[in-house]
Amino acid sequence: MAGGKETPRQKMIGMMYLVLTALLAMNVSKSVLDSFLIINEGLEKANVHFTTTNKQTIGALKKSADDNPGRYGQSYKKAQDIEKAADELYEHIEYLKKNVIGITDKPITDEQLMNKEALDAVEDTLFDLHNVDSKDNYDEPTRVMIGSDAANPLGADVPGSSLELKQKIQEFKDLVRSKFKEGDEFLTILNGMLTFEKVKESDGTEVEWEIGNFYHLPLAAVVTNLTRIQADVRSVEAESVKEIAGEQDKNAFKVDNLAPKVIPNSKLIMLGDSFSAQIFVAASSSALTPELELYMTDEEGNRKEDISAESIVDIGGGIKQYGMKASQQGTFNWGGIVKVQKPDGSIDEYKIPVQEYSVIKAGLTVSPTAMNVFYRGLDNPISVSAPGGFKPSDLQVSCTNGTVKPVNKRAGTYIVRPGKGKDADIIVKAQGKKLGSAPFRVKNVPNPTPYFAGVTGTGNVSSSKLKASLGVIAKMENFQFDIKYTVKSFSMSMMYKGNLVEAKGSGNRLTSQMKTMLQAAKRGTKVYIEDIKADGPGGLKSLGGISIKVL
Repeated sequence: MAGGKETPRQKMIGMMYLVLTALLAMNVSKSVLDSFLIINEGLEKANVHFTTTNKQTIGALKKSADDNPGRYGQSYKKAQDIEKAADELYEHIEYLKKNVIGITDKPITDEQLMNKEALDAVEDTLFDLHNVDSKDNYDEPTRVMIGSDAANPLGADVPGSSLELKQKIQEFKDLVRSKFKEGDEFLTILNGMLTFEKVKESDGTEVEWEIGNFYHLPLAAVVTNLTRIQADVRSVEAESVKEIAGEQDKNAFKVDNLAPKVIPNSKLIMLGDSFSAQIFVAASSSALTPELELYMTDEEGNRKEDISAESIVDIGGGIKQYGMKASQQGTFNWGGIVKVQKPDGSIDEYKIPVQEYSVIKAGLTVSPTAMNVFYRGLDNPISVSAPGGFKPSDLQVSCTNGTVKPVNKRAGTYIVRPGKGKDADIIVKAQGKKLGSAPFRVKNVPNPTPYFAGVTGTGNVSSSKLKASLGVIAKMENFQFDIKYTVKSFSMSMMYKGNLVEAKGSGNRLTSQMKTMLQAAKRGTKVYIEDIKADGPGGLKSLGGISIKVL
């Protein structure tokens, strides 16, 4: 068992190992040997889960490296090297399991020891412990992995020996260690994983790692021990890749997709009023200080005269504001370039699309009554007025990306239902003449936040609170509209009776199976609420998952 700080995966594997060693301390019978089949099967299922999770983590790191090779390319290369080494060691152990089963149950001969071609030629079902007749055989696994003399076990140069496995494990740990700098806190965690500590036997004596794991043990126990080591390999891979994936985010801002954004106070300006616009980099950070180069353009975006730098003000948080005083009527176009320094010191330039604003005499006002954006799928209230002799009832109001429904034309109130586009302009006319337009951004209704047992995201929950929970809820937080979402389905998974069990439910309530599983949850148990789907005004939404540790 590993010393020092243990990860949740190690703790789970360690519990299985305690059961395994307890069984070995008994006078082993056929029925007890069958228990090893249950433990081995549980470990194999866990290994499949660990392998899938590791692939997903490395896949996410690959996407980051594809999007930003300068920043994440080296980290992805490290993760690839560890993944390759882990796969090779995992496969070697898989062949070791087939090797001891094949020699013991006789599908292969001594001349075919660790011969992959010979092992691959054997029907896979013959390597399933359920189909093995010699699960209680002590002699053959010991002869293959240790030899005849426990004091002088077979050397690392002997294919299929325990010392060869020990050497390969150490080489794997050395490779992982080489991917981190000396003094890195993760190395302390690594030191406590895949260790070769002596094993204490039932009489209290301590024996070397290879003897405690493979000498004079029944075939079922040897195979289960090898499956446990495979789980340890995947655990080392998972923890090291997770650490590498987070290296580049330490003390740095993360920008996955840079794009210039312009938010004007209005595209419709009264004569004598001022026009201003906030210009920033989407997905920006306070560490970003973009430089701006602005200029007036024609309708096609061709550059005309430059805009004075004195019109640009840094208002902090990576945001700069452009402003000028309107001195004449008309429609004006402008654009520019945003310059951003990347983490490697190089400069990227992003062109601002042509922006337009209009200056008119009439005091046209189009204002949202609940927010400064339109939300797709909701009724968005606005009020419209045009001082200068126009009554609200004289106005014709339309939308470039959506529909407008009058609520009270005399009061100038309307409901807007936006369409699929990202922007929408409210067009106001009177007596067939256009008085002006007002721009709005269009957004999807944000996802609600899922909660289970009072936790969202990742958190700890007492056993009593967990067992008293009724189901999953979805809350709309910090949203201007009073809308509700209903959870339609979710899944729950946890280690239950030695196996990783997943239960699915429809609606937001726990099923009877889920309640039974939670009643068995003990301190340290990890419960995963995943595949949460909720329905509401914005349609059916996938809300991700919740990870809970029982206190």
